[in-house]
This record gives sequence, structure tokens and C-alpha cells, in this order.
Amino acid sequence: MSNKTTTQLPLISTPSPVRVSIHGLKIHNTTVKEARDSILNMLSEPRMHAVFTPNAEIVMQAVRNPELANMLNQADLLLADGAGVVLGSKLLKTPLREKVSGIDLAKALMSLNQNPKLSFYLFGGSPGVAEKAAVHLLSNYPGIRIAGYRHGYFQPEETPGIVADINSKKPDILYVCLGAPKQEQWITENSSALNCRAAIGLGGSLDVFAGVGKLAPEWMRKAGLEWLFRLIREPHRWRRMLDLPRFILLTLRVRLGLINTKK
Repeated sequence: MSNKTTTQLPLISTPSPVRVSIHGLKIHNTTVKEARDSILNMLSEPRMHAVFTPNAEIVMQAVRNPELANMLNQADLLLADGAGVVLGSKLLKTPLREKVSGIDLAKALMSLNQNPKLSFYLFGGSPGVAEKAAVHLLSNYPGIRIAGYRHGYFQPEETPGIVADINSKKPDILYVCLGAPKQEQWITENSSALNCRAAIGLGGSLDVFAGVGKLAPEWMRKAGLEWLFRLIREPHRWRRMLDLPRFILLTLRVRLGLINTKK
């Protein structure tokens, strides 16, 4: 298969981010703008790059699952999606500069005013969601190119056909919205077969872009209360959200020297 992409951009001078260890995950200490610029630089390299955005829940899953932790640490860019991870870094005295949520990163990429425009493939969500997201994104971000889209309901044997469709559309960037850790596993397992330059795990972002899901109000996002907004809207998530207090408790135990999670 060809490794050609449709967009060639000049390299952007951006500092190489250091990595901060948060319970064994090596999070890149960067900003939304710098993460965006790093991804733009990836477009000039002849291989696929993985970008993952773990929140505190995913960090706790990785603590319990070394295989997942290793997968996340192999990402070309590992970003702190969530105020909990940023708070944890401060408690550990290795403060991250800011939260870099997947949806904020996606918006930063699509807001670029450049020529040629970036092309995106939208993969995930329930049937019809990716299509709706494409329509809304084309309206909200004039000039971007939606190379293709596909819902996230499929059987494992359908994966080669999905990869073939993505490659045939030649997107610069692939948004994979299958939920964590399924999206990270899918990107990792198919990284050698994908011809795009960057694949970003974005969780439920397509629902938001399609208008069938909502982001927390800005004041709640700034206050680190996105978890409360999700819990109110989706009370069935309460068991998963128990990982948030577990994350803080684990962080405090590490801070007090009771345990060591560095690997």
C-alpha cells in the first residue's frame, strides 16, 4: 500500500516535551497549542503516529493492567485529558502545564487557517453519528476536508475492510472514537497497516461534534467538575467513576511515600 499523504506542511519549531511519570504512565508535559504543533510536524514523517489522551479513569485502568500501561507509553504523544491527572501531577510535585483534552486538541487542529487544509477521517460512534458529525464539522470549520467516516459498531473480522477504506480515502488525521481502552488497542493493533500520519483516540468526541452529546459548561470544565456533569447525565457510569477517588487516594499515598508507582 502507498504511504502517500495529501498534505505537506512546513515543520513548526516546537520544544520537545518532557515526560512526567503519573503512576507509571509517561505523560507529555505540553500545552494544547504545542501538542497541535507536534501533530502537524508528524504529518511530514513517513509513518503513522499514535496520540492518546488518558484521564484519571484510564490511568487507574493502566495501574491494574501493565499491558495497557505499556501500550499507552508507546504512544508518540500521551496527553493529560482531565483535571484529575493535572491535579495528581501537582500533588506529586511534577506539575503538568495544562490539561490537554482530546476534544480541545481536535478543535485546535480543525481551527487552523492554512492551505492546503487538513483532511480527517471520523471513525466511531453509533450508526449515523459520524455522518452527523461530518456535517456539523464542515459547517463549523469551513474549509476542512472530511475524507470519510464510519460508525464504530463492527466485528473484528471487519477490521481489514475498515482499514482499507481509511487508506483509500488518504486522510491526514484519523479520529478514532471507540471509547478507551478499545480505541487505543485498535490503533495499536492496526498502526502498521494504516497509511494516515496520525491517529488520535478521542472517546465520545464524535457525539459532541454530532450534537447528540454535550460538553460540560465551560465553568465546570475550568473547575475540574466534568466528572460531575457526566455523572448527572449518565448515572450508570457511577461504578467507573469510583476510579476518580481511587486515583486521588493512590496519589496521596505516593506523595506520602507509602508506595512507589514509578516504573
